[in-house]
Amino acid sequence: MNTVALGDLVDFHSGGTPSKSKPELWDGNVPWFSAKDIKQAILTDSIDHISDAAFKTTSLRKIPAGTLVMVVRGMILAHTVPISIINVDAAINQDLKALIPRQEIEVHYLAAMLRAQHADILQRVSVAAHGTKKLESHILEGIQIPLPPLSEQRRIAGILYQADTIRAKRRQILAHLDTLTLSIFHDMFGNPDEAAEIVPFGEVAGLSGGRNLVADDVDTDSPYRVLKISAVTSGKFKPKESKPLPKEYEPPSDHLVRRGDLLISRANTAELVGAVAYVDETPPNLALPDKIWRFEWRTTDRVPTFYHALFQTSSIRRRISRLSSGTSGSMKNISKAKLESMPLPNMPVVEQCIFADRIGHVNAHRTLVQRALDADNELFASLQSRAFRGEL
Repeated sequence: MNTVALGDLVDFHSGGTPSKSKPELWDGNVPWFSAKDIKQAILTDSIDHISDAAFKTTSLRKIPAGTLVMVVRGMILAHTVPISIINVDAAINQDLKALIPRQEIEVHYLAAMLRAQHADILQRVSVAAHGTKKLESHILEGIQIPLPPLSEQRRIAGILYQADTIRAKRRQILAHLDTLTLSIFHDMFGNPDEAAEIVPFGEVAGLSGGRNLVADDVDTDSPYRVLKISAVTSGKFKPKESKPLPKEYEPPSDHLVRRGDLLISRANTAELVGAVAYVDETPPNLALPDKIWRFEWRTTDRVPTFYHALFQTSSIRRRISRLSSGTSGSMKNISKAKLESMPLPNMPVVEQCIFADRIGHVNAHRTLVQRALDADNELFASLQSRAFRGEL
């Protein structure tokens, strides 16, 4: 199949941020998309909005509905390259690029062909002088896109859209189950900010971590691997998010991840620092890094499921965010001392156990849905790969 460089197919339009000191530029209803908005394949609204005055008094341009946008700058590029189609006239900030077609092309097909090369594009992310991750313009321009006739593009896009719709519905179910978990928590225990009895976190658990050690080569054939921060960022434990340790290094047994562990990240963006994940299953060769801590319970009657939910409530997330610090604009850290001094609701163990039993039923259903989603993801990846090779 004939391929065309992306730079020959589209023009790249950059965005910007209107002055925050001019409220009249933000007093409007025009969606203004930034990296934090690019979380779904198709978007119809953003968190922030600007006024039409922003287009008259700045160099910002309005992007037409149906435009493909992708994140080209930011720490999120450490692990993913978000791509979305905005189905509304809008503006974008400087961390995004809008891809405006030079010739007729099915935008959903173009998005699918870019996602099919996600791993390769991610490997081409570079680091700017100030540490920010970025995709250079020449990298974007050189990406090769298979280009069948427009009718074939639409047929392929239709197949992929149907397969992706199924995946989206499964993800929606999982999101509802997450909401149900927190609903059960709040129904049983109320708002953590209004707890009648509190206890410092340090009296509930201590914190222990591993070493900042990794092999020089990502392909090192080592029997042990060390977790990346992304293993806990989502609130769900992801053992595949790991890197090899040096081949001759054997981590101490107390550095190894164990089933039943509750893990917390001590460094990340302001929104993600302090993310907590429960280890339901793990291979025996995973070690903790220095940026992920394990809860070391002070007493044996603590219920990890309760504390996993507690640390996902907005109240506790706000407390952790306030306690975090850092000179970087994007990365924050939290110290053991500050975290151990943080007040937590002190709930009876019996009620914690009742909560854990209820959540056990929710998690059993979640496991079934997740397995179905994993199968959907494999099918979609296969269809996408075949489409990229011209075999669909």
